[in-house]
Amino acid sequence: MSFDPFGDFETAGYLQNSLGLKDPNEVKESEHLSFEASIEDALGYLAKKKPVTFQTVLEVHKILFSGFYHWAGKDRNELVPHLAVFKGSHGDPHSTAFERPDLIRRSVDYALKLAADKKAFRDHPGEVMGQLAFSHPFLDGNGRTILLVFMELCYRARFAIDWSKTNKDDYLLALSDEIREPGQGHLDNYLKPFIVFISSRDEWPKMISGIRGLDGLDKEDITYESLDNPEIQQLYKTYRAKPLDP
Repeated sequence: MSFDPFGDFETAGYLQNSLGLKDPNEVKESEHLSFEASIEDALGYLAKKKPVTFQTVLEVHKILFSGFYHWAGKDRNELVPHLAVFKGSHGDPHSTAFERPDLIRRSVDYALKLAADKKAFRDHPGEVMGQLAFSHPFLDGNGRTILLVFMELCYRARFAIDWSKTNKDDYLLALSDEIREPGQGHLDNYLKPFIVFISSRDEWPKMISGIRGLDGLDKEDITYESLDNPEIQQLYKTYRAKPLDP
């Protein structure tokens, strides 16, 4: 695994995991076991939180992954504020840049603001999911944490996404397009055929466990660069044409 933001992979393993694992398959398996064991606790926590806030998102991540990562529940700005994170290499025209560490909270807050308008959220679920994904708050476990938060937000807006009908590759392609060009309907158009009537929270753990490829959603060729790099600074000046509301 090339993703080594702490610079101690050889001695501490991947992202300082509690077992000191280095093998990608072992990391993925153990991490997902932590996730599966904690789904119901995380969903129970979410159901009681009114409203959902940035702190809620941090706490969900902590519940899900604290058994495997000692830093679970801490965002990138707290852990590695000097690093920009990408899916793919930043020089690749098909790469995806995630939010700057210092703007993660603002980015999540904006997504939650969009979701608070329930009618607009039902009409544009992909815009909310895209904004949450762009924020990429954590070094790992983003996809699964955001999925649970997103499902709870959908529930409160009285709809759901039938994730069992989605295709991982098609979804990730639409998500990447949404992150690069927010608000243009890329992910809205993909998700709308899968919108269903609200489902009981009791069904969610089984539904989430059945999503194909879920254990790999967070490990899609993640790389990083220093924010001191002038090229990276310039990229963030021009990336994503649509600015956030103040």
